[in-house]
Amino acid sequence: MDAGFLIVMALVVVFAGLAWNFSRSRSILEQWASDNGYQILHSEKRTLFRGPFFWTSLTHQTVYYVKVRDPDGTIRTGWVRCGSWWLGLMSDKAEVRWEDRQA
Repeated sequence: MDAGFLIVMALVVVFAGLAWNFSRSRSILEQWASDNGYQILHSEKRTLFRGPFFWTSLTHQTVYYVKVRDPDGTIRTGWVRCGSWWLGLMSDKAEVRWEDRQA
């Protein structure tokens, strides 16, 4: 096989994996918000600084810093981890850690 073809195929696989990771983690975040009656006002995907999930998250989990409006109209900020420890983003699990203060 041609080395150029293998490089192109490797890049396609990497790009497809990154696209799936982004869309899947975003889907879990949006489902979590919908299930809890939150409106997402702002979200930032965090790869290095993961707040309270820094030491307990694996690379196959995604962490977002979020600002939401709850059903009562209160604005809250916190951290949402998408995916489980064992299954990563194959799981629908979302876990939140709210900041003490309210925005």
